Amino acid sequence: MAPKRPETKSASSASKPPHRKLPHLPDTQKISKRPLLHPPVAGPRTGSTTEKIIYVSASSPFISTIKRVRAYLSHIESRAAGPITLANGTSKRMSQNAIKSSIEDGIEKARGGGEGRGKGEEVMLKATGKAIERLLGVALFFQGEEGVKVEVRTGSVGAVDDVVEKKSGAETGESQVRRTSCLEVAVRLA
Repeated sequence: MAPKRPETKSASSASKPPHRKLPHLPDTQKISKRPLLHPPVAGPRTGSTTEKIIYVSASSPFISTIKRVRAYLSHIESRAAGPITLANGTSKRMSQNAIKSSIEDGIEKARGGGEGRGKGEEVMLKATGKAIERLLGVALFFQGEEGVKVEVRTGSVGAVDDVVEKKSGAETGESQVRRTSCLEVAVRLA
């Protein structure tokens, strides 16, 4: 048998305070969960300063989520390209090369390569709990797509729960804050 090594605490675990559990409730009380609060969802045609956030639930259809993200990305690309003028300010028509270069410049700006309005714009998808698995599937789908960059971030969100009497259903006025895991996926044009 190999000798047992003494367990050592890493530097990161020594600096973190231990996780504190919520107190047990009496048998006469139960917890009523509130829904997570979030701002309203922005429309696809909103400006570049508005965050494009999609909240994914466990029952969100996969294809509908993909189509919603693609709609946001297409509006970001069209907004970043801006209006393409086929006249150069004069009555002369532009040459085919000039038209082609202006279209390519617009596409480059939309993808964030230039200093266009599309630079830094992203579609943010968020999920908590059981929906994390669904969101990971969506992120994996977009990682396989060309012309798209995907960034995955993890975190936790505070959720508020109310303490309620079991028999009467009356609230006791107490609230508890619990932490739940959260996954954010940022999708942007490459």
